[in-house]
Parts: sequence; structure tokens; C-alpha cells
Amino acid sequence: MPLLAALAVLVPLSAAQYPGATAVPAEFAAGFRAITIDDAKAWLGYLAGPECEGRGSGQDGYLKAAAFMAERYKQFGLKPAGDNGTYFQYVPYIRATINSATLSADGFSVAQGEQLVAAGFYENKSLQGQVAILTAQGRDVKFDPSPLKGKIVITQMNGVTTEFRRQIEQSGALLVLTVSELIAAPRPVTAFGRLPALSGRIHPHAVAKLAEAVKIKVPVLVDGTVNLATSEAMVKFDVQVTAERKDMPNVVGVYEGSDPVLKSEYVGIGAHLDHLGRRGDVVYWGADDDASGCTALLGVAKALQANAVKPKRSILFMAFAGEESGLVGSRYLVDHPMFPIDKMICELQMDMVGRNSDGIQNGDRNRVDKAEENVDTMRLVGSKRISTELHELILDLNQYVNFRFKYDSEDVYTRSDHYAFAAKGIPAAFLFCGFHPDYHQPTDTPDKINYEKVTNAAKLFYLTALQSANRERPFTKDVSGG
Repeated sequence: MPLLAALAVLVPLSAAQYPGATAVPAEFAAGFRAITIDDAKAWLGYLAGPECEGRGSGQDGYLKAAAFMAERYKQFGLKPAGDNGTYFQYVPYIRATINSATLSADGFSVAQGEQLVAAGFYENKSLQGQVAILTAQGRDVKFDPSPLKGKIVITQMNGVTTEFRRQIEQSGALLVLTVSELIAAPRPVTAFGRLPALSGRIHPHAVAKLAEAVKIKVPVLVDGTVNLATSEAMVKFDVQVTAERKDMPNVVGVYEGSDPVLKSEYVGIGAHLDHLGRRGDVVYWGADDDASGCTALLGVAKALQANAVKPKRSILFMAFAGEESGLVGSRYLVDHPMFPIDKMICELQMDMVGRNSDGIQNGDRNRVDKAEENVDTMRLVGSKRISTELHELILDLNQYVNFRFKYDSEDVYTRSDHYAFAAKGIPAAFLFCGFHPDYHQPTDTPDKINYEKVTNAAKLFYLTALQSANRERPFTKDVSGG
């Protein structure tokens, strides 16, 4: 029987718990109570406020947010786990701005601007190859991507899985452009010892003109099929870039374990600190994405300090850089760990834990919630992929919070920092509230946050981190789904 369920002395329900929750055992109640809505409002208000200006990677606002997290780590008794005795693990980081880009063929040219935007470049490039236009519709479509190798690929995809999109990105194509009527300004690009995906967006009007110039027809979207048209004619793509080196820190601290033997093993718990930052005069505040997760992370640290029962294993707290640029910080950490990575028994991730998914599809028919399901709903992602023991532990401890879980929904398993750990075979679980219309918009602001949801996420993973750290043995890896 789990330790919490076995304890007989209970304390009254917390006001933050959802109806039907079980009273938390007295032995763990001090930490549980230490996680408060007042703290959450103060911490999130700073991280998603004017000082941090959206915490953009490579921007001063991110560094202010990193300093804020480090100060709280110290306040809550975490020891520095970064470079040279600090809380900062610096990630080699190149920030690039695309000055110009042109896609051209005989009798056709489109430049960076209203009908073309390039991304994923951090150095000047001149590419030349045949153009391949691919259309795909439906979650069950299959495709051999080998014909795309060495080509400039234009895709129009609807309802396909993240795995299908990743297959196209990793096909060996010179460049992948997505058909879109929304041509937004390009994000600054990052890299750390590996090339990012060369990509971008192109307007359908430009695609039609290009297809006419190279004498092919644009395939129509047909449900359940993948269609491809490839030119004989060659197409050129030229891009000019200005790049600078500006390393960004993961913020890392360790709550040292109390057991002289088990403290060499550890539980990882994380959230990503970056968001989209300031772009011109517009700030993308990132209140839910992911100031909410970082706020919950601090709540867990405060709870551990407040509680009499201490973890036997160590607990590593990680606020990651560069998640929005492709899990940059977490991938760097697992390849350059401060402790042996095989000593991490699980990783717990909180990314977007502060909103109600209000029934807006966000372009995917599978991303729909009913309004009545929103108040106490949370997605639990990845917990069944590597260790069913981790999954069952979270379900057992959820009795003290009483979220209504949706499992592995919305096809996000590969889209947050836990995946860097899962790819190394580490059992991982990811709390995620679901998409909403303010996702990646300047309107993702603190006034829209559900602070009860944020604090309950922190309470659940406080109990999960502590129980994981106090297990007799690591989690059994009984599923090969990572």
C-alpha cells in the first residue's frame, strides 16, 4: 500500500482541492499547505509581467526571469547545480535574424514578406533542388518520405499527427515550407551544436504561381491520403542571416536527499522558463506558457522546505531555456548532465497548467473540450509510456487533489521538455491544461490564469516528487513506448 494511503492521521481538506478530494495525511500537510494562491499570483505576476517582457530567449527579460528563479531556489533551500557553483547551466546558444529570403524559379520569384517567411536558419544559405508539393489529410495516413530527400518541399497537411510532421521534417529535404494564409514575422532562431530544421511558410497564392512556373499541379487535399507532385525543373532558395552568440541558462538547483546512499539517485522536476518575448512593440507574455509551470515548480520547492518528511533521494529542479526553439535547454541538459543521467529515476514536467481549454479547436478536431469539463480537467501525458508504476503512483496521489485526467490527449507527447528525458529511457510524466485561443498570442496574460489549477498541479507533483524520492527502488521500466 502507498505510504500516503497507509497513514491514519489526516488533516482537513484544503480550500484549493477539488470537490471529492481526500484529506491529505498530516505527515505531508505542512508542505501541501505551503503551496498558496497568493504566492502563485505574486510569482507568476513577475514572470509574466513587464520586467521579464515575455522571457524571450536571447533577450534581457529572460535573464531577469532566470535571476528571479535562482533567488527563489536559494530561498527554499536548493543548492546550486549549475556552472561554477551557480544556479545557471549555460546553453551554447546562437540567436539569428533573417534579413532576406527569396524562393525563385524560371519566371517566378517570391521574397520574404507578405507571401513567404523563412525560419530555422542561423547562417547564409543558397539551396537548389526540385520542388515537391505534398498534401496529406487524416491522422492515420502513412508515407515513405524517401522521395523528399534533397528537394525543396512544400506541404499542406490537415489533421495529421506530430509524428507524421516530424517524419517530413527529418526526410532529408533541403527545406520544408508549410502552406499558410497566415504569414507571421519569423522568430529568432537558435542552435546549440546541431542544425535546426530549415523551414518556413508560404502563401497558397505563391504556391499556385510556383506550380505553374515549374509545370506541375498542386495536389488537392483528400481525406485519408497523401499526394505528391514533383517538378523536373529546379528551384532556388537564398537566405541572408545575421547571427550572434548569446548563451542562455537553464536554472538548476538540487534539494539534497537525506539518505546517505539513495541521495546519489534523483528525481527530476521541471518547467520551461522561456516564451516568445518581445517582437517589435508587441510582448508575448506567456502567462500560461509557461510562467504557470515555473510558478508550480517554485511551489513544489517551497513545499519540500516546509515539510517535516524529507526526500531520501535528491530532487533536481530545472527551469529550461529554449523550449520554444525546439527543447533546446532540456536536450542540452540530458547530454551535459550535472549528475549521471542514469541515476534519474523519473522526470516530472509542468508546461501550461494554468488555463481551461474552452472548447476551441485550434485547428485540430481532436483538441475539443466540453465547457463543463474544464474547471478541474488536466491532461496527464506520457506517464504510461515507460513505467506503469509511475502512472499508477500519480493516479493514487491524485485522490488528494482530484483532477479529472485526460490521458496523452492532443498529440503533445513530443512537444515539451519531458521528451528529452523520455528519449533517454527515463520514466516521465507531463501535466498540461490543454490548448486555448491565447496559446502563443500576446493575450496569454496573468489575468486569465486559473490559480487554483496552478496550485493543484504543484500540490500533486509535490506529493509525486516526494513519494518517488522515498521509494525503496527506482520505477520499473515495463513499457517500451518512450
